[in-house]
Amino acid sequence: MGVFGTSREEEANLREVGMTVNDRSRTSFSSTGSSYYDTASEHSRPIIEGGEQNEMAEQEIHPTDDVNTDKEYLEKNEDDVEQQQEQEQDEENDDDETVNHNGSLKSGEEIKDINEGATNMHHLHWDSEDDVDDPMNWGKLKKWYVTLTTAFICLCVSLGSSLFVSGVFDMMAKTGASRELSLAGLSLYLVGLSLGPALGSPISETFGRRIVYITSFPLSMLFTMGVGLSDKIYEILILRFFCGLFASPALAVAGGTINDIWRPEYRGFAAAIFILSPFMGPSLGPVIGNFVAENKGWKWTMWVSLMFSGTILIPVLLLPETYKPIILLKRCHKRNVPTNIPPHSVIIKQTLVVTLLRPIEMLLLDPIVFFWSFYIAFVFAVLFGFFEAFPIIFEGVYKMELGVSGLTFIGVGIGLLLGVIFYIILDLKIFFPYNPDGTRGRRDENGKLLVSPPENILNVGKIGAICLPVSLFWLGWTSRESIHWIVPTLSGIPFGFGLILIFFTNIMYFSFSFPPAVVASALGANNLLRYLFASAFPLFTAQMYEKLKIGWATSIFAFIALALLPIPWIFEKVGPRLRKNSKFNHTASPTPAPAAVEAEAEAESEEIPNEKKEDSLV
Repeated sequence: MGVFGTSREEEANLREVGMTVNDRSRTSFSSTGSSYYDTASEHSRPIIEGGEQNEMAEQEIHPTDDVNTDKEYLEKNEDDVEQQQEQEQDEENDDDETVNHNGSLKSGEEIKDINEGATNMHHLHWDSEDDVDDPMNWGKLKKWYVTLTTAFICLCVSLGSSLFVSGVFDMMAKTGASRELSLAGLSLYLVGLSLGPALGSPISETFGRRIVYITSFPLSMLFTMGVGLSDKIYEILILRFFCGLFASPALAVAGGTINDIWRPEYRGFAAAIFILSPFMGPSLGPVIGNFVAENKGWKWTMWVSLMFSGTILIPVLLLPETYKPIILLKRCHKRNVPTNIPPHSVIIKQTLVVTLLRPIEMLLLDPIVFFWSFYIAFVFAVLFGFFEAFPIIFEGVYKMELGVSGLTFIGVGIGLLLGVIFYIILDLKIFFPYNPDGTRGRRDENGKLLVSPPENILNVGKIGAICLPVSLFWLGWTSRESIHWIVPTLSGIPFGFGLILIFFTNIMYFSFSFPPAVVASALGANNLLRYLFASAFPLFTAQMYEKLKIGWATSIFAFIALALLPIPWIFEKVGPRLRKNSKFNHTASPTPAPAAVEAEAEAESEEIPNEKKEDSLV
């Protein structure tokens, strides 16, 4: 059977008339009620359900110029197509699965789908490389609107965690709750932040990014308002959990949004701005919140959080969709191209049973996700532990007032900013330098982008790994009355510098190591462990500092950071092999493992062909 129910002879005749084979070019035709555009996988090896990889059909069929004639023929044979597909389904279950240019699936030589005739939306493709609907082809103004809006969402979400801590003492006085119970409001918020991405990430990969933003963010604002209106501690704790739960999906989805709209050679600067946001929130919280709580009470910390969120509510609601499969799916509907998407019940079942578990599966089974998530989770938890350690140091040792003691977090903030500037310089000068013709990144004589293995980004992590134990030993053994308060305060600069560089390495290594369709899940796994760790540290930090004293309590964190220091060097050696063997590089997305990775793992000394380098994720 041929394409759309035609016989093999008829299909051959059609090819002779006008259909051509062109593996590299993309052709698009538009007309009322019909559209022909490439919906094949971005790469040459599509992935089908169940993890099997098959070679694509050797030929891709392009439509003839006589679009209307083809359309009438296809409509005439529509019933025959369905009948023949049902008859031959059992015989061809093991055939290749891909999508033809007209939006329909073909399996080997027959159009069909192994999942009840449903089109896999991840196989859709753009009309051409210059398609105006492709987010990577959007104008800079639109790209930066999306980037800054999503970054500010992350800032508001993370700010909501640290602002709450500033009002804990006033809350204890007004509710009669203990210190530990009051701090549970922070821990439950962070638990909510850890669980939300496990749902938000797969939803974004199934229904798109936009729906996550426009539903979760406003809901989190409503729960924040509820916290500010509550007077009983149990009400506060319950609402804080749901506040974090509904605020969290944006933290995982935002990373996928950045990958959606920026090409690799331009992604570094945008990623730097985005990555800074979740860390500036905890740093700014005590600086703002301590003065607010000292003068207005703990409830005003919630009103300040709402003020920050309210400033971007309208931009959030106006965010465009950036996820490629969803954009192309809507295009199919607009152009009346049949897609045969399965019922919502099938999609929901797949989301809940399969993709909902993928972040946890990646965390448990993929060494890259586990070790890097554990590393950044520990460092991030130490930052939240500072919410308890800094008051003990600067209010207890140096006798500062509540508002003034919050200013000591400025050192961490300065370190974060310096880390961002440092990374941007590396991105502009080393990773993707400007060329005389205005393009960025090293290119061959044909203008094709030459890319490097993801392990190159680990050099940034090496610098951060060294800074972290140094800063912690510095803080622990200079926090005493005989030493001026500025000395331990300045230790926050190398801490913030190392923290942001480690996280830069983390998120960029994930982005370059996994196919785009599963990056959000990898970041969701990262968020899960990061916020679970952070939720626990404030609960025992105060007791640890009281029993071990400042020097040794901080040194415990420093020794752990010292033990984790070799991770960037280890992954520099074993990373290519781990990525090549990762099941998530081969079965979770239609994108194959990066060509640069495969070549380096198989033969370290072989030069990677330029054509394959261009198709790499890096």
